[in-house]
Amino acid sequence: MKKIWFTTATSILLSASILGACSNNETANEAEPTASSAAATPVVEATAAPEPSAAPAATEAQESASPDDTGPQASERPKTRTFGEQEGGVSGQTGTLEQGDGYSLYVFEDFTLDAQSGRLSLTEDPAYYADIEHLPAGYDLAALKQQGQTELSAMGKVSDHSGELFEHPLGFADLYLQAAGDKGIEDYMVWKNQAGEAFLFRIHNPKGELSNKFVPWVMVSLATLE
Repeated sequence: MKKIWFTTATSILLSASILGACSNNETANEAEPTASSAAATPVVEATAAPEPSAAPAATEAQESASPDDTGPQASERPKTRTFGEQEGGVSGQTGTLEQGDGYSLYVFEDFTLDAQSGRLSLTEDPAYYADIEHLPAGYDLAALKQQGQTELSAMGKVSDHSGELFEHPLGFADLYLQAAGDKGIEDYMVWKNQAGEAFLFRIHNPKGELSNKFVPWVMVSLATLE
């Protein structure tokens, strides 16, 4: 009887051990997917979050820095420009943009610009000319007036026409001195364009047969200085 009881007890203990081992294996197997799933979640979030917002910003930066941007080119002056009929029935002309020393202006077919000296002259007779000087900022207008009066006094009596110029291409001159004599007419002018840049003009008109070619268009040309 004792032998039977011992055998039965042994069987019961062995079964309990097997069941316990199986239970531990199932618990371990159930825990492993949970740990693997938890580790994967931060990796996906860290990879996906920054990329959508970064791509458009890079594209916008490239577009703004593109060399094909035509913004600055829009302000460039056309190579040619047509000017209508001038006072006195002078027919219109087309001027060609030419570069001087730090400026540009439209030059007409009967004129030649010496960019180095700043002299705009009548091609047929260079005695008809306008000397162009680009004045620096802070120039002394009173000193320039005194200088102009000294220069023109050799020609004859000096007249002062400074201020608004009616029916004149230049429109307004801060200083406009003029002297007339046997050798023609001399003008000494300080003029500013719309950008506020100041120029000094010394204009010589011998009052010969070519004055009609020179006078109307030299002033129109000077008025285009930029």
